[in-house]
Amino acid sequence: MLMISLIRYAVVLMIALFAPTIAGANHKLVITTNIYPPYVRDDVEESFLPALFEEIGKEMGVTFVLNIQPWKRCEQSVADLEAWGTFPYTRTPERDARFLFSDPIYFSESRFFAYHDPNENKTNQPPETYDQLSDLKPWIIGGIQGYYYEPLFAQTGLYTDYALSERQNFERLMLGRIDLFPAATTVGWHLINQMFPAEVARNFRTLDPPLVANAPLHLMTSKDYPNTETWLVRFNKALQTIHQNGTFARLVEKYGLVMRY
Repeated sequence: MLMISLIRYAVVLMIALFAPTIAGANHKLVITTNIYPPYVRDDVEESFLPALFEEIGKEMGVTFVLNIQPWKRCEQSVADLEAWGTFPYTRTPERDARFLFSDPIYFSESRFFAYHDPNENKTNQPPETYDQLSDLKPWIIGGIQGYYYEPLFAQTGLYTDYALSERQNFERLMLGRIDLFPAATTVGWHLINQMFPAEVARNFRTLDPPLVANAPLHLMTSKDYPNTETWLVRFNKALQTIHQNGTFARLVEKYGLVMRY
């Protein structure tokens, strides 16, 4: 165990020593994400966020090497310094204690989704609105472990049943195994319309108010990655440039999204 730690330390130290040199060259940075349509589609190369990072890389003079991993593995890869960063992530106090974050790369609204088949005689349905999270205690909430809402739901005392993906949760919602599922609105409706025929998709609805309104999504990187603050400065500057020169707006239009601020 000690030998492994010493080797890891030596590798990090070597990278740090050469960081000033490689920062000026066309460098490769490993980043991770998961399939998260419409932002990251199954056809990864034809997706909004990978295309955005490609443009940012051009401005930075680096090449991003994108690895697709489960969400919890994405975060662990950054913590273990196997990757420089992961995206898209929401900031939380727990994450702020361990990681650094870029300027917002996009903004997302999240809502609770519900499902009701009008042909089923089921009168006990989740409400259309709620005032505070504790109002939802009577219902089974679907979720994904590692998402930003996990500590919030635990603190509120919501009964949450976790699955591995958005797809699994929307399937469980349709089957009545859970009552509510929080998801980014754009992602949720994209998956619903992709997964189900129109006569089923129309039975989904969302609750008011949003769980999170206009939440910024970030690149998240380890505080211990060599030269990471320098990379973040360059990343944020490149992101600002592609906003100013119209590249960001062009990509938003190309991939059928909307500008959010």
